[in-house]
Amino acid sequence: MRITAILLCMLSAVLTAAAQGISTVPSQETGGVDWNHFPIVMYDTDVGFGGGYKTVLRNALGSRESFDLTLFASTKGERWVRLAASWPDAELRQGTAYPFALDVVLDYDKMISNSFFGVGYASRYDDRELYTFEPLEITAAVSRGFTPTLVATAALRFKRIWSYGFEIPGRLAPDPRNASTCDIGSVALQLRHDTRSSVLQPTAGWVLQADVEQALPVTDFAKEWTRLAGWAQYYTSMWDLVLAARFGMQALIGDDIPIQQLLPIGGNNTVRGIPKDRFLDRVSAVGNLEFRFPVWADLGAVIGVDAGAVSHEFRDIASSRWMVTPVAGLRYYLPTFVVRGDVGWSGEALGVYFNFGQVF
Repeated sequence: MRITAILLCMLSAVLTAAAQGISTVPSQETGGVDWNHFPIVMYDTDVGFGGGYKTVLRNALGSRESFDLTLFASTKGERWVRLAASWPDAELRQGTAYPFALDVVLDYDKMISNSFFGVGYASRYDDRELYTFEPLEITAAVSRGFTPTLVATAALRFKRIWSYGFEIPGRLAPDPRNASTCDIGSVALQLRHDTRSSVLQPTAGWVLQADVEQALPVTDFAKEWTRLAGWAQYYTSMWDLVLAARFGMQALIGDDIPIQQLLPIGGNNTVRGIPKDRFLDRVSAVGNLEFRFPVWADLGAVIGVDAGAVSHEFRDIASSRWMVTPVAGLRYYLPTFVVRGDVGWSGEALGVYFNFGQVF
């Protein structure tokens, strides 16, 4: 519990520093109101044909805040509702020193046909099982920009995952860790050195980020574990071509961690071209390289490569089974968010993805 005590002390320190700074920094000009919305009609390998709606409203209250709503449903059974609020908005506070920021996210993303292939790098595509995965997550984070490039964030997270509809016979159903309900109640801290020119459309800069998250036994369905992570991102541009690169590693420390809480690679945000959560284990590593360039007006394109691996121990990640996939995609740039469509290829599958925001 020593890590827990340290995290709680640091969380208190960040909250206190942020609160003390609110009244000491003069107000800034807020500018005009931005409202962007986008109807969703799409096909995704993992979710099938779907439709929905995305909207972002920024600075409607004149306090540099933003509200983000996503509604989505698909033929393969995804039901996604996401509501987020930020004050001030992440793009407006990027590259500034600020005393206090608050981000609150509620995310419900039910997958009626979620895939499980096994645990570890040796899991086989042919061993795929389907079950229903229904997570509800609430996160509240406070941050402070101590300088224009140094940001500290403290977050509280509660996530409940309902899992059911296991195949009989199968590998998931007999395992007591895969009970119908599992919870995550955690406190997390993040320290980030961030020189990006923008959050939405970065063309230059670095991100060096360290995360520590401590899960606590807050309910009878919750386990105690620690997650450590480190990420590096780099952006540079020449003429209209932007080179973007990312590499990160994560590790879970703990006992009897449920399958649904292991670290995944595969799908929309890690390694495009292999199915969602194709590989699961206690340690994961992900690398991405993209070349981004304009096509016409607000439409852009991306070509690149993704790579990733999992292992049970940190020392084994380099010698693990690394999946490398080529990717290509289109981007539609709006003032408050980015519409993203990607295709990835692997020896196992062709992945077609639709989402919002850059992968990194």
